[in-house]
This record gives sequence, C-alpha cells and structure tokens, in this order.
Amino acid sequence: MTVLKKMQRCSKFQFQSKILEKKFLLIIFSIVLISVSSQVYAQEDLGLLVEQQEIIFEVGKHSDVHVKHVIETGAWNSDRPRIIEILPGTHSSLTVVDEDGDKLNFSYDGETFEESKYIILNQKLGNYDLIAEYDLDNFMELKNGIWKKDFLFTFDVLVMVEEDIELIFVNSRPVDVTDAKGINCIGCQLTLEYIQDEKISIKQISSSQGEFEVEFLSNKEIFEVEFIEGGTQLLNFDVKNKDQLYVLKIPLENFLNPYDIYFTEKDDTNLDQLDKIRKTEFSQDETHVNISFRTFSEGTISIVGATPEEHQKKIEQIENMKAREVKSEKIEDEKGIAVPIPGTKAASELKSQFEQTNEEKVDTLSFANELENGQTINSEDNTMIIILIGAIIAGAIIAGVVIKLKKN
Repeated sequence: MTVLKKMQRCSKFQFQSKILEKKFLLIIFSIVLISVSSQVYAQEDLGLLVEQQEIIFEVGKHSDVHVKHVIETGAWNSDRPRIIEILPGTHSSLTVVDEDGDKLNFSYDGETFEESKYIILNQKLGNYDLIAEYDLDNFMELKNGIWKKDFLFTFDVLVMVEEDIELIFVNSRPVDVTDAKGINCIGCQLTLEYIQDEKISIKQISSSQGEFEVEFLSNKEIFEVEFIEGGTQLLNFDVKNKDQLYVLKIPLENFLNPYDIYFTEKDDTNLDQLDKIRKTEFSQDETHVNISFRTFSEGTISIVGATPEEHQKKIEQIENMKAREVKSEKIEDEKGIAVPIPGTKAASELKSQFEQTNEEKVDTLSFANELENGQTINSEDNTMIIILIGAIIAGAIIAGVVIKLKKN
C-alpha cells in the first residue's frame, strides 16, 4: 500500500504541475496579447503608420548622425494624420518641412520629442515631398580606430558621408567615395566602416631593380615589411593587432597583380589554400593598383604576385570593362540629366519626367568587377549597394534609374 500511495501522490503532483504550467502560460500569453494590442491601438489613435518612405543617414567621423525620413507619396489633412516611428536611441532637434523648406505642422506622442516614440504628421500636400529630420546620438561606434555600424532594414537606406571621408568599407569591401556623396542600400543589410585617421604610411622596399614605395592605409601600425624575389615575388609583414583593415597601393612596375594573400601564424613559411584570405583589388591604372583585405588576429601576411602572363590577362579584362564603361557614359552624356537628392523639389519634377519618358538605362556591375565602377552587388548577403559616384537615386529609385551627378 505504501508504494501505491507514493505512486498516487506522484501522479497527483504531476497533474497539479501541468495545471499550474498551463495557467502560467495563459497568463504570459494574455500579457503579451494585451501589450501588442495596446501598442496597435495606440498607433491607431495617433494616426496611420507610414509604410513607404526612404531614410537618409548623414554620417561622419563622430558618433552622432543626422536622420531624414523622406515621404514622397500620399496626401492627408489633420483629420487623418500619419505617423512615423523614430529610430531607437537618444534623439533631438526635430523639424518637419516640405521639399521647399516650408515648415509643416507636426506633434509627437510624448511630452517632449526626446521622450517620444512616434512623430505625428498632421498634413502633407500631394505634390510635395515631406522631410522629417532629427539628430540621433551615439549611432556610430568607434573601436580599434574604426567607425562601425550594422545596418539592417527592410526598406531602402541612403548613407551620405562627409567630405573628409575618402574610403569606406561595405561588408569589409573598400569603396572609394572621394568623388561620391555616399551609397544607396536596397533591401539594406550591411556593415559600414571607415577609418578614423586616414593617414598614409609609406614603406621603402628594396629589390634587385632598386627601391620602390608601397603605400599603406590601416587602422593600426604596419610592422617589418619584407620583399622576396626569385621564382615568385612575395611581400611579407607581421600583424600584431586584432581586427585590422588594410589598403595597399602597389606599383605594377615592381610587383605584378593579380595577387593572392595568405595569413599564417608567425614564422610559418608554408602557404596553402586554407591560409588564403579574401581580398579586393580596385582602382587600377597604368602604374598602380590598390588592394584591400582584413585580419582578425596576430600572424603574418604574405602577398604573392602574379606571373607576366597572368598580369597581361588581368590588363585585358580591365580594358574590356573600361570600354563598356565608356559606352555607358556616352549614353548618360547624351541625356545630360543630373539627378538631385531625394526630398527636393527638383527630385519631384524629375520624377514626373521619368514617369513620362522612361528612357534611361544603367549598367549593373558587381564586386566581381573589382569595384572599378559605381554600382555593386554583394553576393554574400544579397544586399544591393549603389555607390553614389554622382549616383543619386531620384525619389525612391525612379523606375530603377541611376544617373551620375558630380559632387559640388
């Protein structure tokens, strides 16, 4: 009987535990449901949530950014307001204007804008873009001499860079923005980085043909550069820091490309395929080529040069690509149109022109083309990046058209 009672007590305990578990889950579910429902009702009480918009980030070598929400389509009055959600973080200095800079009526859901989650837009004329803009604190993060931010949005994002930034890295790939305003990220998922101190260091390299210079740009110091000749040209140097970005400008007269880059433990002289790391060659001309790569620990970098035959094949590929670029530029020159920044009156007028004509075309290049031109597609995360080398998107990408615009 004792054994039977123990079994009965055990069964009773399990039964009670299941009842308590169900009650607990029901309570949790009810809390979540009430929270979600209250949030939805709160949004509906404030106004309809804007679904179509473009967000512009103006970034620089500082943690704060300026944010613009550009709304092109739609019109409404104060009896049917619209709302947009403020990006997470400490925010301030809100203004809401149309594309002519005229102020529009607005409010927010908190006692102050700094405490608010939503911007309430009381009116918008159908033929004018609406721009809500504010400052967002501590957006970019500085670590190891690199400004960095992960962008993850379901809509398009425009990132504008300040004049003193000449090179950015998109998912560790270099993008020269010397003559650009920024990049447009379509279906945006990217990691944006740029170096705080873009100071070039020059290393004198000794070879059998005499000395030559290699320019280095990195967020950390470069150590013990060595050039080895023989059957294969080899450039070595040590890495003593974690998470280090590199850009090297190499003279082709002394060191032929395309290059293979290996990262090994220090004093490891055996280079195999497992040691090879990703690199990007870009901005090649008749005399020099730039190459970029990244390391994440201490060790030794070995850059292996190409044979004359491999180098000649590379030259032919670049010449073919430049011929296609010239053809594309001729089409653009014949049209003679410069596309303005979204959120301006000129952008709206140009949008109407494109909707009527729809004649412009643009060539699409990829990272496989070594970033030799403006538009690129990252094959790793399916995020399209359009480099605004004068390439500004009119509106929310008018008919998919990208046209070059010279930087002021």
